[in-house]
Amino acid sequence: MNRAIFLDRDGTLNYDSRDYIKNLAEFRLFPFTVPALAILQRLGYKLVVITNQACIGRGLTTTEAVEAIHSFMHQELSKSGIFLDRIYYCPHLKEERCNCRKPAIGNVLKATAELQIDLERSYFIGDTPKDVATGKRAGCRTIQVATGVWDNDPGDLKPEEIEPDFKTDDLLKAAELIARLESSVRCE
Repeated sequence: MNRAIFLDRDGTLNYDSRDYIKNLAEFRLFPFTVPALAILQRLGYKLVVITNQACIGRGLTTTEAVEAIHSFMHQELSKSGIFLDRIYYCPHLKEERCNCRKPAIGNVLKATAELQIDLERSYFIGDTPKDVATGKRAGCRTIQVATGVWDNDPGDLKPEEIEPDFKTDDLLKAAELIARLESSVRCE
C-alpha cells in the first residue's frame, strides 16, 4: 500500500482569494510550494490534490478554466521534477450535499482506490477546518497551515473534527515536519 499526502489547493499550494481563484491569471503558486513538494516526493509519498471548486457551481468560472489551472500547475511543477499523482475537485455547492465536497471524503476514497493508499500512513494538509475534518474523517494525520484567507467559521463541524494533529506556518514547514517525523521513526 502507498502513502499519500492529500493537499488542499487554494491557500495551501497557491495564494487564495476571498473571491475564488477563477482563472489562470489569478493563480500563483507560493514560492515554497516546489521545495515542499520536492521533500514530500523524495520521502516517497503520492501527491494528491483534493479541492473544492464551488466557483464552478456558482457560475463564476467554468470546468475548462479550472482544468486549465490544473494543467498549468502540472506543467510548472514538472519543470522542477515534481509530479502530482492526481487532482480531484468538487464543482458542487454546499447545498448539493454531494460526497465529493470537503469535508466529505468521496474524492479521498476515490484516490485511495485508484492509487492503493494506506490512509493511516498518510497526511492531509490544508488551511481550513474543512481540510482538517476531511483528513480526520478519512483516518489520515492532519496538518493545518496558516497561509489561507478563510473566515475562521468552522460551520457545523464538531470541535474534535477541526483540531489538527499539527499546525505549521506553511506547506514547507509541514513537509519539514513530516521529514523530521519520518527520521525519528527510522532512528527508533
